[in-house]
Amino acid sequence: MKEFTRTWLLTIIDPGAGFSVLQEKPAPHWGFLSTLVRFVVTALTSILALRLLNQRPFIPSYITFLDEANYYQAEIFFLPLFGLGAWLLSSALVYLILRISRRESNIDWIMNVIGFSLLVVMPVVWLLDWAGIAFGFYGATFTIPIHAGVSVWEVALMGTGFKRMGGLSWLAAVFLGFVVKAGVYIPLAAIFVR
Repeated sequence: MKEFTRTWLLTIIDPGAGFSVLQEKPAPHWGFLSTLVRFVVTALTSILALRLLNQRPFIPSYITFLDEANYYQAEIFFLPLFGLGAWLLSSALVYLILRISRRESNIDWIMNVIGFSLLVVMPVVWLLDWAGIAFGFYGATFTIPIHAGVSVWEVALMGTGFKRMGGLSWLAAVFLGFVVKAGVYIPLAAIFVR
């Protein structure tokens, strides 16, 4: 776990160096662990705090069988499953795109790059979310712009990882990162995550 944390911190400071180190790590194990840490910590901190404060989602839910009063209570449990499902789906989509375009592809490293990219940004996200919750300004006008900016950062990180690990051009690597965020995570999050 110490090596995992050290690589995480390195990737925050120097993404290229961090992804070089990640190439030598067990795949897809680190991608799985990264995804799990991101979504479990979020569920047990931000979402739990919103539930304990009796907050309601600032955007109405598309899941009609969950009422707004109990949405965060349910999200504590389904958020990690959502994260893992979206990680698997986005990894498979990137793999498929690379195979169709006759590029070298390895599903294991794809899963590591996506999972690790999703985790690298989280210290900033957690601190901003926790501050918003604590000081009462967690809502659409604060949270949506912050998370949109973080999504751009995640796309750049994935681009760095895909370029480093797959030998892709920068444009192709960033495109794959964009597919992960705009094609999978954001649309699914718009349905399930509040």
